[in-house]
Amino acid sequence: MTPRRILIATQTFPPDLGGMEGLMGGLAAALAAEGHVVEVFADRIRSGRAELAAPGFALRRFSGPRPLRRLLKRLAITRALRSGPPAAVIADSWKSVSAVPHWTGAAPLLVLAHGMEFPPDVAPGKAARIRAALARANGVAANSRYTLGLLGPHLPAGLRTAVVPPPIPPQPEPSPADLAAVRALAGQDGPVLLTLARLEPRKGVDMLIRALPRLAPIHPGLTLLVAGDGPDRARLVALAAEAGVAARVRFLGRVEDGMKAALFRSADLFAMPTRREGASVEGFGIVYLEAAWHELPALAGHDGGAADAVADGETGLLCDGADPAAVAAALATLLADPDGLRAMGARAAARVRAEFLWPAVLPRYLRLLGS
Repeated sequence: MTPRRILIATQTFPPDLGGMEGLMGGLAAALAAEGHVVEVFADRIRSGRAELAAPGFALRRFSGPRPLRRLLKRLAITRALRSGPPAAVIADSWKSVSAVPHWTGAAPLLVLAHGMEFPPDVAPGKAARIRAALARANGVAANSRYTLGLLGPHLPAGLRTAVVPPPIPPQPEPSPADLAAVRALAGQDGPVLLTLARLEPRKGVDMLIRALPRLAPIHPGLTLLVAGDGPDRARLVALAAEAGVAARVRFLGRVEDGMKAALFRSADLFAMPTRREGASVEGFGIVYLEAAWHELPALAGHDGGAADAVADGETGLLCDGADPAAVAAALATLLADPDGLRAMGARAAARVRAEFLWPAVLPRYLRLLGS
């Protein structure tokens, strides 16, 4: 493959954590590994973590208030364009297109779409800005069929689009120490449910807690491990106490990669029955793929893009995440068949390795660029 120069404009990037951060960092690394000359223009680090060491591509950061960051980024990209036209420019969303000068030479512009940035009841002014940004694109990569549907009202005629699922890198193996720590948390006498997410209502953790009183008489040792933190934590803790299941729910807070891998490897089912909360909905759900890597089947909500991450009836189940009875019934169905759960986990692991790693996904991005 002939090396090409590719510019990436993004608001989020590692070492900050999150699905978007992982996607943009993985894209830059995958392009560089293919021999392309990659230049990343990213916002400041928000988490206080250390900057990436020798990432294999050029990386520039921009700080200050949002308008200043956008201006500085635009000036830097302008200078990069004047130094020689790149083969392509990639924007992490329509919002980052404003940092890309209108003149890009003959370089095609690819815009990524994730779902959350396309609210269903968008104000007219914002809708106009979305349409203007997408009118500059040569292609749009939507992370799910659901997101592609949200794009419909904003797409100019003839714009090339495709569903390109966000891939994951090969996942780390858990250490014996982390596995032992998870076993101590979960106990040994019943099935282990795991959820790992930013704690906010649309993730559906409250529905899992509400289901526990129904499931506990059938599975006396049942435990729910809740990894992650967020604004909904206090409400969830109170809900577990109110439902009489506080002893069954372990709130673990944020976990590092080693503990995360041990949690996936030790659980019987990953459960994140997402739902719509106002304009907020899950555009895809990379965490379902991370669970699948470790042979962990999943329960997901069918509202949003999770249907592309979890193959219903094959690698897990989809349910109405807004209906407590539907969530409880789906959990009961899955937990009633341990052998079926293990078979679903094996199919999930095979699927993620075949369809959701960078070697399989990167060519789909490049096809949208005409490469």
